Amino acid sequence: MQTQMQILLPDIELHKIDNEFVNIPHAHHHEYQITVPIKGSCEFHYENRGMELRAGEGLVVHPADRHCFQMSNHSGIIIVIAKDELIRQACREIEPSQRPFESAAMLSYFQRCASRFIAMDHMDPLAVEETQSLALAELEDMLAAGGQLRTEATKKAERSSDWSMTQVLAYIEAHYTEQLDIDQLAAVALQSRYHFIRSFKLATGVTPYQYVLRLRIEEAKRQLRISAHTVTDISFNVGFSSPSQFYRVFMKFSGVTPESYRGM
Repeated sequence: MQTQMQILLPDIELHKIDNEFVNIPHAHHHEYQITVPIKGSCEFHYENRGMELRAGEGLVVHPADRHCFQMSNHSGIIIVIAKDELIRQACREIEPSQRPFESAAMLSYFQRCASRFIAMDHMDPLAVEETQSLALAELEDMLAAGGQLRTEATKKAERSSDWSMTQVLAYIEAHYTEQLDIDQLAAVALQSRYHFIRSFKLATGVTPYQYVLRLRIEEAKRQLRISAHTVTDISFNVGFSSPSQFYRVFMKFSGVTPESYRGM
């Protein structure tokens, strides 16, 4: 029986398909497609040319190129469709042809993206942008590394300077109650958004979004202790888009509701 999972974000989408599947010839006008079997094989047709892709092989298809594929039972595939500038740079010199991809690395990549997608607050623009940026950054890494995972040495080399991190932490602490975005924070750190998210987590142990939430919750606790503001007022004071979002995050960080915390 065919099963499908999909992750849809503004600039990238991921699909995991298992067992028998066939689609019709089509093209993506502005997006690159990376197709990687993770078990078995698939019959891929690209610009009226047929080829077989097996586990461990992948194909990068450029925008506007017509393609389709089919596969039988006991096969599985992961498809990534992306239109980001960084992916364009990574694919610019890659001819649409078979190339090696680690099946385990691609499956692990999909699982990480799925976990972030399920956990993220879909109503918070910063959460969506961060989830998408991480997915695009990891995809670019795999394209640049020939479908393999980055080495630990590469990760360590990405640590940002103390000066850059000091600047961005100070900026976040001054503006965490406002609407922030990844490009804005990356500009303060003088880094690309992809490099910024990775180096921020290496330096702090959390992502920028998690760091912002932590500051908001600490300030909310302070206001709950010393002020008579309503919970709704406090949720907006500290930067949440709605009281329901505030309740969810407060419970996650504190284990109790804001009202219960106030009564302690």
